[in-house]
Amino acid sequence: MSWEKKVSQRFSESSRRQGWFSGLFSMIGMGVGCFAMIVSLSVMNGFETLVHNKLKGFEGDLRISGQVSEIDITELDGIETGMPFMERRGVIEEGNDQRVVTLKAVDVEKMAEFYNLPLRGETPDIGEVALGQDLAYRLGKDVGDAITVYSPIDQSFGFGLPPKMKMTISGIFSTRVLDYDDRFVFLSLQDGKKLFRRKSGLDGIDIRVLPNVDASSLKSNLGQYFGESVTVHSWEDLNRSLVDAMKMERLGTIVILSLIFLVAAFNLAGALSLISIQKIKEVGILKAMGAPPNSIQKIMIQMGMSRAGKGAIYGFALGIILVLFQNKFGWIPIPSEIYFIDALPMVLFPKDLFIVIFISILFIFTASFISGRKLAHTQIKDALQWAK
Repeated sequence: MSWEKKVSQRFSESSRRQGWFSGLFSMIGMGVGCFAMIVSLSVMNGFETLVHNKLKGFEGDLRISGQVSEIDITELDGIETGMPFMERRGVIEEGNDQRVVTLKAVDVEKMAEFYNLPLRGETPDIGEVALGQDLAYRLGKDVGDAITVYSPIDQSFGFGLPPKMKMTISGIFSTRVLDYDDRFVFLSLQDGKKLFRRKSGLDGIDIRVLPNVDASSLKSNLGQYFGESVTVHSWEDLNRSLVDAMKMERLGTIVILSLIFLVAAFNLAGALSLISIQKIKEVGILKAMGAPPNSIQKIMIQMGMSRAGKGAIYGFALGIILVLFQNKFGWIPIPSEIYFIDALPMVLFPKDLFIVIFISILFIFTASFISGRKLAHTQIKDALQWAK
């Protein structure tokens, strides 16, 4: 043990009675800051993970657009399965009520396997569609009812009217993500080719990658393999605005919760300044014995780390324990009819733990450094002649 650490411990023990309240408050502040940041980030991660899984369950991990066949895709390494699709803005009609929707024609034989859709009813066959719960509610339709579907952009110039198809609702899905339940309508590729007469082929292929494969690396490999003939997008690229909004929300949360650390740092700086005034004569003696300013500075930093660091460790540990217990027992419930889950989701990533540790140490070190800087540069004569 270095002599600076021994002196730091003696200073802390001898000033414990006078600075007990201020030291306690700095410990509590750092503990509350670590606890609040860990819990907040874990809750955000939990909801983001749910949304990401919903998006990937609806669209797949990657999307390839261009002149490429399904056979070319499924034979490549790292790809689990592919879903060819055609997509077009269209209209569904029921009496005088019309809704503009996104018509997505897919291989219905692979639809149940590829898409993670909570579906009430059956996957659509030829002459059938599956639509979102909100859209069905607005139209007043249920499974087994009939609707008229057409694509205005594919109208025939000879007759002046687009081809209309009367189709049966085979299933109703509920994703509860963005506006998907009010916008998308699934139908078979055979019906899509009849409706989308002005399309020459597929719009693209949605891809699911194998569990051990990194989607971003596979995206780069596919781009190099096919060249400029195709375009490869990840689910993050397709939902860039949502992903960016989540990142901004995370950054804002970190900045706001860091204010707790800032208040605790002010409290810590005040406590250390009080101790430095009480121990200024002892510091003068140490400097007269040859102690350099860096050693005095190190003593104050070690005192700050000892006082506020304990609170940060306690808050850090309590936050992790709460997350672990919530994931195991689900103590904190939430309304399942709103959030489609019955317990508050919490997920902790290693990078979040590093962020919390870094921010707490940064504030503690800064407050300790500022408090000890003036004391370290106090002249020996002024320190020894100090009168309380």
